[in-house]
Amino acid sequence: MSAELDDNKYNTDLATRQAEINEWTYNNKMDTLFVFQLVFLALLTISVLFGLKRYGLVGGAFAWYATAIIFILCTVLIVNRAYYTRMLRDQRYWNQRRFPGDGVKGGALSQGSNDMQDYIDAIRTKYPESGGTTSSNCKCP
Repeated sequence: MSAELDDNKYNTDLATRQAEINEWTYNNKMDTLFVFQLVFLALLTISVLFGLKRYGLVGGAFAWYATAIIFILCTVLIVNRAYYTRMLRDQRYWNQRRFPGDGVKGGALSQGSNDMQDYIDAIRTKYPESGGTTSSNCKCP
């Protein structure tokens, strides 16, 4: 019976992890598609601008400045997304972010500390009839 439970847990864990991998891969592909669409729209806009420049409908300076602005915006967006994915995005869950210091700082109580247990014991001895919890009719000082 125990081996069957272990096998079920293993299969459940395996299926859960595979679903996480599939979700991460799907969202990464969607992010790549967004970048490709962004580049496509930028190139299309630039080509229309230079087509209008060729027919004399817009000035050359306007076309070049607009091209520079579009290029800078696209570059900033692509670099920002790449940096976020590489440095800040959680490697397991796509929709979560890692923060500096995650998993580094300890809890409020040091490991092996009896401070919380002493407090619980004090409450249990003070209010034994309520099983250690304070009742609504108790008067707090």
